[in-house]
Amino acid sequence: MTAIRPRRTIPLAGFAAAAALLAMPAAARAADCAGLAQRLALPHARIVLATEVAGGAFQDDTRLPDGEVKVYRSLPAFCRVRGVSSPSADSEIEFEVWLPVSGWTHRLHMVGNGGYSSNLYYAEMAQRLRAGDVAVATNTGHRGKDLSFGIGHPQKIADFAHRAVHGSAVAAKAVTAAYYGHPARYAYFSGCSTGGYQALMEAQRYPDDFDGIIAGAPGNNRSALNMAFLWNYQANHRRGDDQHPLLDAGDLKLINHAVVARCDPLDGVTDGVINDPRICRFDVGELQCAKDQAKGCLSPEQVTAARRIYAGPRDARTGAVIYPGYPFGTEGVMASADDEHPGWTGYWANPDKPDEPQRVDFFRYWVFADPQWNWWSFDWGRDVDTVRARMASTFDASSPDLRRFAARHGKLIMFMGWQDPVGAPPEAIRYARAVRAATPGADALLRLYMVPGMAHCAGGPGATNFSSATRDSVPPVSDAAHDMAVALEDWVEKGAAPRALIATHYAGEKGERRVAFQRPLCPYPQVARYRGGPQAEATSFVCAAPKPVRKG
Repeated sequence: MTAIRPRRTIPLAGFAAAAALLAMPAAARAADCAGLAQRLALPHARIVLATEVAGGAFQDDTRLPDGEVKVYRSLPAFCRVRGVSSPSADSEIEFEVWLPVSGWTHRLHMVGNGGYSSNLYYAEMAQRLRAGDVAVATNTGHRGKDLSFGIGHPQKIADFAHRAVHGSAVAAKAVTAAYYGHPARYAYFSGCSTGGYQALMEAQRYPDDFDGIIAGAPGNNRSALNMAFLWNYQANHRRGDDQHPLLDAGDLKLINHAVVARCDPLDGVTDGVINDPRICRFDVGELQCAKDQAKGCLSPEQVTAARRIYAGPRDARTGAVIYPGYPFGTEGVMASADDEHPGWTGYWANPDKPDEPQRVDFFRYWVFADPQWNWWSFDWGRDVDTVRARMASTFDASSPDLRRFAARHGKLIMFMGWQDPVGAPPEAIRYARAVRAATPGADALLRLYMVPGMAHCAGGPGATNFSSATRDSVPPVSDAAHDMAVALEDWVEKGAAPRALIATHYAGEKGERRVAFQRPLCPYPQVARYRGGPQAEATSFVCAAPKPVRKG
């Protein structure tokens, strides 16, 4: 039986201070927010802005494509605090803390980042603020997405990798306690992609920062993931020829249609979703052109390229797997109807510079510190060791030892789309299994959800809306049955461990969306099995053990 974590107690004086704050006249309350900059001393950090924002008045600093400024008209009034954290002399980590003026849940919720961007994700902060939480975010210690900031600045790489989130969380907790007169009762972190990577960094390195964590599509074995991007690029080009990729979006669509036609019906429901790619049996060689066939098929060279991508990168000396290959169904998955870079096309080459590999700057600037580095020079034996030696200890979030996080009753929910064309889905399973092997009592700590038909973090043909703490994945109902964020709160605060969630696929545009179908999202290793009834209803499915995976 899982022990229920006792709630943190808040002194009566703390409640009195919070009540006094909410009872203040608006002018006095705004002055109290502004006064944070003068009266609060933070270790290794400083406040550069503290101002109250009226309800519906917040404007995003980032302009929309049409040049307009996005205004968050549905936001309540909040105290906006912007600060800078400097854990080293070479650090300049920006963070923001949004504190609701009224209706605070006594929760603090930090949101993660994406890619190598320095954006603060205001949309996700807004979601948490609307829910009544203190919302927190960081720019990870740099500006823009150019990784040249890391040349000669190892401290800035460490900031990006883990110190920015930790330092921002520590500062945000102090700001929260100073504003309300008592600390947050619970602290949460959620993120996907880089945010998922940050989430696992926190659980591994800073287990005291958060009580509950959601780690989506984490890409935590990050050095190896970047080598996988390079491998896929090389697999899709003749050596030295960057102008003529072997496979294009049309070829991937051909492959994907054949894969879905073969493997979609295996779960008893033909709905465009491969429920469990591990039981899919398909050989891309079946699409090789017959004699005199010129269309609707692949050349032998293209077949070889696809097979190399499915297999994933290998160490040239030992044949050992560096990173898993992509499962069937990821080839041309559309995250949305207007996805310009479906499936593998967005991650084997840089969409902004298609004649160079995705994440090539990681090698140029961080591994080899050479802006002129040639990606065709990468040695798949010697250089694999070089990447690991120079980057893994700082940059990877691969430790499965979560005993310190478990000792303080921390809770971790991971999720990964089975059709994610970025971080290979099998890597999430490998990590979860490693945690269970290395951390006693891991069942009281960890849940993993593998999401059929989900692309990277959101979108795809499956039921992919199940978390108000994840961008573009908001469910129709915010309760523990439909919303992973609420399920995590119940696990942390009430000891109610999450089971199957109800995930939703919408039809129609955002302003007029309707529920098209729902599926149970089962905790790994279970999968959803159709048992009869209306196929659009979650009750027609049950979570059950997966079918055996046939080898070979």
